[in-house]
Amino acid sequence: MDIVLLTLTTLSLAAAAGFGFLSWRIGREEREREQARIAALAAAMTGPAVRGVFLSEADTTAQVAVGSLFESATEGLRGRPAIKAAVVAAMVVTIVVGAIIGARISDNAAATTTPTRHEPIVTNAVAPLELMSMRHQRQGTTLTVSGLVRNPPQGVAMNGITAVVFTFDRTGAFLSSGRAALDFSALGPGAESPFVVNVPNVLDVARYRVTFRSASGVVRHIDRRGNQVQLAQAVR
Repeated sequence: MDIVLLTLTTLSLAAAAGFGFLSWRIGREEREREQARIAALAAAMTGPAVRGVFLSEADTTAQVAVGSLFESATEGLRGRPAIKAAVVAAMVVTIVVGAIIGARISDNAAATTTPTRHEPIVTNAVAPLELMSMRHQRQGTTLTVSGLVRNPPQGVAMNGITAVVFTFDRTGAFLSSGRAALDFSALGPGAESPFVVNVPNVLDVARYRVTFRSASGVVRHIDRRGNQVQLAQAVR
């Protein structure tokens, strides 16, 4: 891309230089023609004299063809196709170079653009954790949720996973939450770890929900339990 851009730029500069030279040459020729016409008109108006004897009107007309003085005035770009071709080529090269430079600047701007904020991104490429078992028990106003989570064999190694439990009442309103780190801080592919989360100061708990988080955000998980028991039925 750099070589093509440099080549096009060089061609554009060469075309511009050639066009400038042709314009200067045409201007010089036009000035010479103007001077010749002025001299011829001055000679026609004053009437030429040879050795003190004035020429007759017929002789003057024969000597000076006034109409022919203006024939060169119609010459210009119409009689110079090479100049037309040079102008068209310069315009085409300039447009192509401008388009390439604009596309290059847009690509660089898109490549250097950085996000204004960082949010946790959950991708489908990482295999989710698997919730193998979970149970709960009540001790006064404290709800204790424990279970077992597994990192699938096709998963990636994880560190610092935290289990978070949210509690809700019978109307679905949020009550309270608790969190605790997994018993094993490092969870490699195929490894399992138990967890125990205490949620204090809760009374009318109808259901709860468990999620897993890491330092970068929420970690997806799949419920692999064979029999799921509703807390609302267990605490009656």
